[in-house]
Amino acid sequence: MFILNKNLAVWFSSIMIIFIYLMNLITTTLAQPEFNSWDCVEAANYTVNSTYQRNLDTTLDALPTTNRGLGFYKLSIGQGNDTVNSVALCRGDINPDVCDRCLNDSIVKLRQLCPNEKEAVGYYDYCMVKYSNQVILRRMDIRFYVYLADTQNATDIDQFNSDLGQLMRNLRGDAAAGGEQQKFASGNTTGPNFSTIYGLVQCTPDLSEKQCSDCLEDIISRIGSWFNGKVGGRILLPMCNFRYDTY
Repeated sequence: MFILNKNLAVWFSSIMIIFIYLMNLITTTLAQPEFNSWDCVEAANYTVNSTYQRNLDTTLDALPTTNRGLGFYKLSIGQGNDTVNSVALCRGDINPDVCDRCLNDSIVKLRQLCPNEKEAVGYYDYCMVKYSNQVILRRMDIRFYVYLADTQNATDIDQFNSDLGQLMRNLRGDAAAGGEQQKFASGNTTGPNFSTIYGLVQCTPDLSEKQCSDCLEDIISRIGSWFNGKVGGRILLPMCNFRYDTY
C-alpha cells in the first residue's frame, strides 16, 4: 500500500486547491465572453443607491422574462428622469437556451463595463442588449456604426460586391416584411468561382416595415465602400444589423 507522507499530502492538497480555483476562474471567464463591441454613453451618469440605479437593477433583472418566444425583449420601469428603458435582441436563428445565456451574459458584462452610465449597449455574436434613460423603441437616430471586416479579399471584387449586394437587398425585403415578433432573414447565393456567400439581416421588430427597410438599406449601402470585396463583414446598430461571410 502506498501512503503519502505529511508534507507530500499538504503539497498535493495545495495543488488541488489551486487547480480547482483556476478551473472555476476559467469557467467564469468562458461564461462571460468578450463583447464584439460595446459602448458606455457618457452623457449622463447615475449615483450609487439612486432611484435610477434601483430602477436599472429591477429592469435588467426582469428583462429576460419578457421574451415572447422569438428572441426580442423589451421593458421600461420608472417615471420621469428615473425611467429606465431596455431592449435586447437575439439572432433570429439561434435556439432559446443560447439566446437566454447570451442575454444574461450581456447584462452582467455590460454592468461591469459601464458601472455608472445611464445608457449602454453591447453586442455579442448572438445577441444585443441596450438600456437608456431615453426612449429606445422606434428610434432611428444613429450615434455611431460598429463594423467588423474580414482581412481576406475576394478573387473578383467587383463580381463579389455585385452578388453580395443582390443577396443582401433580397434579404432586406424579407426581414422588413416580418411581423411584430421577428424581423429576420438569412440566405445564400453563388459568388465568383462558384463560391457561396451567406448572409443574414435583422431589425428589432418594434420597427415598422419601412423603418426596418430604411435602416437595412442604410447599412447595406455601405458594403461597397467599407468592405469592398472583403469575404466577411458585419455592421451592427441597436435597431438593425447584417452579417455576411463565405462560410
